Amino acid sequence: MDRNITPRVRVAPRALMAAAALVLLPVAASGCAAPAPANEIPPLPATAPATEPAHAVLAAGSGGAGGSTPPAAASRPTSPSPSAVAAGKSWPQLAWHSEPEYGVAGGAPARVWRSTPDGRWELVREASSADPDVEGKVVASPDGRRAAWLSAKPNRLAISRFEGGSVVSVPLQGTLDCAPQWLDNLTLVYAEGQQGDWTVIETRADRATRNVIATHQATCPIAGHNLIGFVQDRTLRVGDGSGAFRTVAPRIPANLRIHGLAGFSLDGRSLVISAHVPNAGECACTWRIRNYQVTLATGAATELAPLDPAWREATGHGIAEHVTFRPDGTLLAQINTATPTDDAPAYRLVRYAADGRVLASLPVPAGTPWGRLLG
Repeated sequence: MDRNITPRVRVAPRALMAAAALVLLPVAASGCAAPAPANEIPPLPATAPATEPAHAVLAAGSGGAGGSTPPAAASRPTSPSPSAVAAGKSWPQLAWHSEPEYGVAGGAPARVWRSTPDGRWELVREASSADPDVEGKVVASPDGRRAAWLSAKPNRLAISRFEGGSVVSVPLQGTLDCAPQWLDNLTLVYAEGQQGDWTVIETRADRATRNVIATHQATCPIAGHNLIGFVQDRTLRVGDGSGAFRTVAPRIPANLRIHGLAGFSLDGRSLVISAHVPNAGECACTWRIRNYQVTLATGAATELAPLDPAWREATGHGIAEHVTFRPDGTLLAQINTATPTDDAPAYRLVRYAADGRVLASLPVPAGTPWGRLLG
C-alpha cells in the first residue's frame, strides 16, 4: 500500500512503531544554536496549542531538551564525507529528517541533520517514540517546529510541537486517510474517504478547524508553499485553500505518464513532476523515469538530467520524490537511486541549474534509508 495512505483499522503496536516517523526533541550539540541563514524559514513562535492535555509524542533518547546531556558518541552515526561531486562546491544549508529504524540491534532513533557548506552533515537532534497510537508517518512542518500524524485512539489527525505539549485533534471519518501535508508552517491539508474518492480538508495547527476544499478526488493531495496539487495521468490540478483549482498540462512527450508531484517553488510559479514511459503490466521496476520542472502558467517543461546517464534507459531508477527551490534559481531534488519496487529507497540530493543540468550531488546522512528533505 502507498505509504501516504493509512487504513482506519487498528494494527499491531509493533507494526505501528515500524511505520511511524517520529517527532524530535533537541539534543545539546556544539554549534547547534547557530542562527538560521536568511533564506531559511524563520522559526515559529513558542506558543503551543492548548486544546488537549499535554501529551509527548516523542521522548529524547538520552537526555532532554535544552542543556541536557547528549547521547553517547558511540550511539551516533558518523557524518559522511562529501562525495567527489560535492567536493569543492558551495552548498546552501539543508535539513534532513531520518526516520527511525527498528528490527536491528539497538535500533536507531529519528534524527534531524543539517548540512555544512562543504557537503557534510551535522546531527542536530534525535528522539525515540513515546506514542504507541501513532499510525503511518509523522510529518514535519517545513521549519521542523511542528508535527502532524494520524492516531488510532480515537481516530484523529493530531498536531503538536515537536517537543510535545498540547495536542490539537481533528476527528477523522471514512475508511482510509491520506497522510497530512503542510501548506505552510501553520496550515495543513489531509484527505479522508476511500481509494479514488477523497475529501480534502484544510486545518490549522493552532485550532481544530475543518474546512472542506475539495471532494471526490481520485488521488491524495500534495501540498507545499500554499499550493495543493493532484496528479492525473497527463495533467495536474493545482489550487489553494480557497478551493479554486485549475488544470495544468505539462508540455512533455506524448508517451509519458505522470506518477508524482515532487513540490512547488517558493513563488508558486513552478513545480516538479516525475513521469515515466508506461510498460506492459506497469512494473515500476523497469520504468524509464523522466523528471521535469514545469511552469504553471504555460506548461513549459524543462527536463532535469538524470544523475546517472544509464538511467536514460528503462531501469526504474531516478524518481524525484521531493524538491526545494532556492532563491538563486537552482533547485534541490531528493532522488531515489533505487527503484520503486526495491525493499528500501536509496536517496541522494541533487542540485540542478535552472536549465536542468546537474551541478552537484550529496549523499544523505547514514543510517535508516527512509527520510525526507525538509523545507
